[in-house]
Amino acid sequence: MRAFSIPAAAALSDYELLELVLFAAIPRRDVKPLAKTLLAKFGSFAEVVAASRERLSEHLGDGAIAQLKIIEAAALRLSRTMLMGKPAAQLLERASRLLRRRDGAPRPRRSSASSSSTARIFSSATK
Repeated sequence: MRAFSIPAAAALSDYELLELVLFAAIPRRDVKPLAKTLLAKFGSFAEVVAASRERLSEHLGDGAIAQLKIIEAAALRLSRTMLMGKPAAQLLERASRLLRRRDGAPRPRRSSASSSSTARIFSSATK
């Protein structure tokens, strides 16, 4: 297994990330074929993690399922924590940045006019 660092984590494909998770739950086994099978069945890393225990049990044992459910719970808690207390305009901008990063799209430059108009739209919508 190659060295792991936070910047490298963003560059991992779905199967590589799933492989790392499965390796922690199923040591001393080549889990790459299993990771690819799960991704073919469920479609993405997120869908594998969010799948029901029943569906996962067709391919995984209790330990691997528990590992995936821990990751699901951690992701939900992180999302909830990062969203709490943020104004709607900030949430929209953050979601937009995350989607652009995920899709590899270039980040547009923000003008102060578009920023303030977005803030006005969301402040009036939340009142």
